Amino acid sequence: MKHWGKKKWREFRFQTVVEILLVIFLLLSFIPIFLTLFMSTKTNWEIFNDFFAPPRRIIWSNYTKAFTYLFRNMANTLGMIVVSVVAVLALSVMGGFAFATRRFPGKGFLYFMILVLLMIPGCLYLAANYTLIKDYGLLNSRLAVILPWIAGGLVMGTILCRNSIEGVPSVLYEAARLEGCNDFHLLIDITIPLVKPILSTVAIMKVVDFYNDYIWPMMVIQSNDKQLVTVILKVFTGLNSSSGLGIVYAGYVIASLPLLILFTFTSRMYMEGLTAGAIKG
Repeated sequence: MKHWGKKKWREFRFQTVVEILLVIFLLLSFIPIFLTLFMSTKTNWEIFNDFFAPPRRIIWSNYTKAFTYLFRNMANTLGMIVVSVVAVLALSVMGGFAFATRRFPGKGFLYFMILVLLMIPGCLYLAANYTLIKDYGLLNSRLAVILPWIAGGLVMGTILCRNSIEGVPSVLYEAARLEGCNDFHLLIDITIPLVKPILSTVAIMKVVDFYNDYIWPMMVIQSNDKQLVTVILKVFTGLNSSSGLGIVYAGYVIASLPLLILFTFTSRMYMEGLTAGAIKG
């Protein structure tokens, strides 16, 4: 260490302290997760009397009961998300392709209005959306959730796709047109394969957004069998808050699994899409 200068030694100590603090904060952030796992395998007596202790005996029946209650709503939620995300991706890539490669009257103004939508908090148009859904007679239907999801997801999706498609060399399109390709084949055969990373990023972002949605489904859906899992968890908690807290915590764990699995297997694609968008945009 003697050959190190004082400045370099101070930087090393500062970096070490920062890394230690980051590790401590990281471990602290996992405490709620571990506590939830512990609580989900305990009896009520253990939860109230040995809150921080590991379970004396794992109660797997908590997960069986929670899964039985939540399965229908989780399947309903995932089905609605799949339909919405597919529609968002299809419409976003078509919109991004039009804005990036075509010239038409009002193009700049329309894109500016899309950018403006990003600046408006979603809570400001909840009442307007509710009135629109009510007027169309879609209350308490799955379309009452799916259609606003698609409309809202198109804003960010179109912007990201447009920025990514603008990075595609124009000579590719010119060469394809000389070979007789129309716009449909330009989109399917050239554009989509080249912008797959950004499409993956949009898909992951929208899955997380839709799965975590709470206020809008609660406003427009009244039937428990059509309700999303985020809302039905509140009903589930109320039914078991006094008799089986372990079942409630097991429900929280089960409801968190889809996003945990998604991010575990798609985090690399998500980061690649963000990087590609940053470079091309």
